[in-house]
Amino acid sequence: MEGMEEVKTCLIIGAAPLRDPRSLLSFYHPDDFVICADGGLRAAQECGIHPDLAVGDFDSFEGVVPEELPVIPLNPRKDDTDMLAAVNAGLERGFRRFVLAGSLGGRLDHSYGNLCVLHHLHELGCDAVLMGEEEEAYLIGTGEVRSLNCAVGTTVSVFPYACNKCNVSYTGMRYPLDHQDLVSDLHQLPMGVSNVVEESPCSIAVHNGLALVLVVKEP
Repeated sequence: MEGMEEVKTCLIIGAAPLRDPRSLLSFYHPDDFVICADGGLRAAQECGIHPDLAVGDFDSFEGVVPEELPVIPLNPRKDDTDMLAAVNAGLERGFRRFVLAGSLGGRLDHSYGNLCVLHHLHELGCDAVLMGEEEEAYLIGTGEVRSLNCAVGTTVSVFPYACNKCNVSYTGMRYPLDHQDLVSDLHQLPMGVSNVVEESPCSIAVHNGLALVLVVKEP
């Protein structure tokens, strides 16, 4: 699409509960293309973000949808979640970088469903992150390195995802690893819980497998 190179990020706002909707402003940049997934529209309105598109059946939205706002209506009897439908709308518009805000916290089934959406985006080669009020989630695959600009003292956990083990290295962590296998199967409990950032930025490299990185932010 013409001009798409200037708009690098698709910010999708979900309906996970927020104590302070203004926390969304820390994820938002004026050049973002903003899509609200159903009840995420209310959070956007409460903090003054004007979305470019809304997607959903609006079963979790209490309020008035602005007449000028483009809407993709969804049937409540559907297979895809509102978040996945919003992501697909972003993909159709050519975006490859996604921030899924309001996607963690609240109902566990919704959070897990959003992790599946994150996996879908990673499989498509997109850069994506789930953002909640107090946590972030990333997926890092074979040959990838991610730098995290976290405050010193931030808790970071790493788990194999959709695989029994992943091989990783850390820098800037209290418990550094060098080509270490993290294992999660029926015979060994999950490893990689609650490391701590000691240098910022820190980094996580995955040499083999797929790793789920969970960052717990300061409340």
